[in-house]
Amino acid sequence: MPVVSPNRMKNKKKKFHVFKYLFLLLLSGVLAIFGFILSVIWGFWGPLPSDAQLANIRQSEASEVLDHRGELIGKYFIFDRQQVSFDELPQHLIDALIATEDARFYEHQGIDQRSLLRVLFKSILMNDESAGGGSTLSQQLIKNLYPRQSHGLFTMPVNKIREAYLATRLEKAYTKEEILSLYLNTVPFGDNTFGVESAAEKFFSAHTAELSLDEAAVIVGMLKASYGYNPRVFPEKALKRRNIVLDQMKKYGYLSHEETQIAQAKPLTLSYQAFSHDKGIAPYFRAHLQKELEKILTDYNQANNTSYNLFTSGLVI
Repeated sequence: MPVVSPNRMKNKKKKFHVFKYLFLLLLSGVLAIFGFILSVIWGFWGPLPSDAQLANIRQSEASEVLDHRGELIGKYFIFDRQQVSFDELPQHLIDALIATEDARFYEHQGIDQRSLLRVLFKSILMNDESAGGGSTLSQQLIKNLYPRQSHGLFTMPVNKIREAYLATRLEKAYTKEEILSLYLNTVPFGDNTFGVESAAEKFFSAHTAELSLDEAAVIVGMLKASYGYNPRVFPEKALKRRNIVLDQMKKYGYLSHEETQIAQAKPLTLSYQAFSHDKGIAPYFRAHLQKELEKILTDYNQANNTSYNLFTSGLVI
């Protein structure tokens, strides 16, 4: 019968204790992470929106003043935003958005694990500008709707977990088309502009449905950095970013090589039209009109138990 030396027995016990310690350490880490995630989901770091709130998202809209021909002459707003329906979004705008911001938008349910890994290795380690972001459109929408809160050292993990969890709930409450519409109607652009319709009006004097392919690529390009790629402030950077968006569209099969070259060869041409309360067409008339409208709305709200607001209700005058 073989004899086991005391030293060998001691070594086996040491190895067993080491593996046991490492296992317990790993288990503790997994339980700590799981508990941390649950603490965010259960609202220990701040309340989360209810299902009813997620299902009834409404953003403030600018009110528009039109002339007798239906042409826009001014706006009243706190945030310059007009809503557009999914049917008003040109297909090349949707394609540009998905190709640049969330290539597997129609495949995931709010979180794209492959995209997170791509960003880790491609964007951070290889410094590839065309890699895009790690957050899905649904996560970005949640971030825009429910701004991030500060939690000290835990700010980033708390907010990322919160956005991921709410994104999965958002995907259950809305169709993919509805999420695209919500996103494009909510996202901030440069010059205090919110939503694609206001951006199209401001930078190209056009409605969203009228945007050309290259104009749509400029709009989508601003999403990466609304100020840094503002075509009014940094036209050269905006042009470079536009061409990256077009390359992404070609990469994912939305454009042919020839279509991409034609669009990239076009110059960056703006038809900038800023809107404010005291500048633009007929400012004195609009200032007088504002007083009249506020009186009319006050009387109307009192008589009908409503809460219309000239600066947030998206009225058309």
